[in-house]
Amino acid sequence: MIQNSRIDGLADKIAPDLIGLRRMIHRNPELAFEERATADLLAGKLRSLGLDPKTGVGRTGIMAEIEGTAEGPTIGVRADMDALPVIEATGLSYASQSPGKMHACGHDLHSTILIGVATILASLRSELRGRVRLIFQPAEETLEGAQAMIADGVLEPPLDAILGFHNWPALRAGAVGYHPKVVMASSDAFDVTLKGQAGHAAHPHTAIDAIVGAAAFIGHVQTIVSREVAPSIPAVITIGQIEGGSARNVIAEQAVLKGTVRALDAAAPVQIEAAMRRMLAGLGAAMRLQTAIEWRRLAPVLQNDAATLGVVLGAARAVLGPDNVVELATPSMGSEDFAWFAERVPAAHLRIGSKIDGLDTELHRANFNIDDRAITTGVRALTSAVLALSAAKP
Repeated sequence: MIQNSRIDGLADKIAPDLIGLRRMIHRNPELAFEERATADLLAGKLRSLGLDPKTGVGRTGIMAEIEGTAEGPTIGVRADMDALPVIEATGLSYASQSPGKMHACGHDLHSTILIGVATILASLRSELRGRVRLIFQPAEETLEGAQAMIADGVLEPPLDAILGFHNWPALRAGAVGYHPKVVMASSDAFDVTLKGQAGHAAHPHTAIDAIVGAAAFIGHVQTIVSREVAPSIPAVITIGQIEGGSARNVIAEQAVLKGTVRALDAAAPVQIEAAMRRMLAGLGAAMRLQTAIEWRRLAPVLQNDAATLGVVLGAARAVLGPDNVVELATPSMGSEDFAWFAERVPAAHLRIGSKIDGLDTELHRANFNIDDRAITTGVRALTSAVLALSAAKP
């Protein structure tokens, strides 16, 4: 087994270059499926390591493999690349130069960490069993990129295990966190259309008011979680967008409502969808409205595979120290399309501590920033995890 001191030494050696790379990516953010310049930059880094990256996977993603010198498993490591439509307010010297776009979720950090992992593993390939598949994914923020890459064959030939990770600004730099089983919630999207009959505001009895129907629907669906889903199952229904009406004195003929459903149990979204369809049908009959609903599954529940996570945590404790591997109290109700990979392949997902002391921030905020120490922490933990998995898997 490769000594952790060697991983530490290599990580420290490349740290300045990785910090520079992360800042370069941060300065030039690109939104979902627009990550062409980012992909070109990262592909160039991979080629400089003697690798042969395949570009355009899942439209703008990258895949590359590092071959070991002995037979063994294929271990995947995935990082995301896309930014958010956020106006940056950090005041950093390397702040976004693309108006209205920002790496406000740390995907610049994630891509940089994976380049660091690739750099160390490429130098240690003579001691690597099997192979490592590096996956740079587009469009995580829209929960579309993982499925696009899967459709393009990124999981073929099949992987034996896959690692995912995300920075966590609530966790101190130098540490990694984990959830024992469920990591993040599923995400489903729904679009509801209510059609009535337009009319004059002074004569409501001659019309069928879609907006009144929308108001009733909003109230009804909020009872699903409180009265139909078991209290022990975290779930939330959010209607975040309403479109309807054309003037203050015209009764609206149509209203469109758009929202999401998130849950930490795979059965809950199925139950919620059925209840929502039932309520919508009843509302249509009661209020004389034509109704329609479109439902899309954006991401399943993200869960760790116990055996894979056990190996990863053992490797992380060995390289970072036991006190720097922290069990986190509760899963996140946010969603991550890494879950599509984890649904198909034994997976483990880590949180990389990125907290800057004194900075009050969260993911997706305009003032978001990370402690640079998160780069080498992630590189050390993930490199050690890959090598441990390659040794443990048959």
